[in-house]
Amino acid sequence: MTTKASGSGGGGGTKTFVFHPKAYAKALLHSCKHSSEAVIGIFIGTSTGKVVKVLDCMPLFHTHALAPMLKMACMLIEEHCRSAGDLEIVGIYHAEPHGIGDMAAVKPIADKLAANFSSCSVWTVDAAKLPQKQFALRGMCHNKEGEWKQVASDAQVCGDEVLPATSRMISDMKYLEIVDFDDHLTDASLSWLNQNLFHKDPVDDMQLPGAD
Repeated sequence: MTTKASGSGGGGGTKTFVFHPKAYAKALLHSCKHSSEAVIGIFIGTSTGKVVKVLDCMPLFHTHALAPMLKMACMLIEEHCRSAGDLEIVGIYHAEPHGIGDMAAVKPIADKLAANFSSCSVWTVDAAKLPQKQFALRGMCHNKEGEWKQVASDAQVCGDEVLPATSRMISDMKYLEIVDFDDHLTDASLSWLNQNLFHKDPVDDMQLPGAD
């Protein structure tokens, strides 16, 4: 079963964004761990034709996203993508401590990434949707004119089972286990790839939903 996010539609072009359960859950856990801070991370995946598959999430910062650190993180992510196979940066996500906000806070970063990665999109965490077990990301992507436009609600695909699972993990404070690039810079022994974050959790066995 798959869920197409509820809410208003938009003119975000014709691409469909399909979220792997682990990528979605990891981004939401990252934002919950640092709910009083501005949070930024990167989505990686593949882009084929009109379908962007968001396959994993790289949590980056819960402090100021300084340009040198962001550049270093993106270089490491690109290296990881090459070693993992045919992956690329497909998006950025962010959360604001005062609520949903908009993409203005990360637009300079998003513009720079979009100039280098044509499939790049921007996703804002809408934490108010978590208690209702609804899809809690709002997307923006480039249209043909190179402007940022809202991703239509029916172009956001997520597995049904990951929404209640994410709420459960938040209730269980699973977010305390997530490591971002900031944490790694403080303690290099901590892995910001979070390979074992969902070990023995049902999310670990969830698959990428279909795009239709």
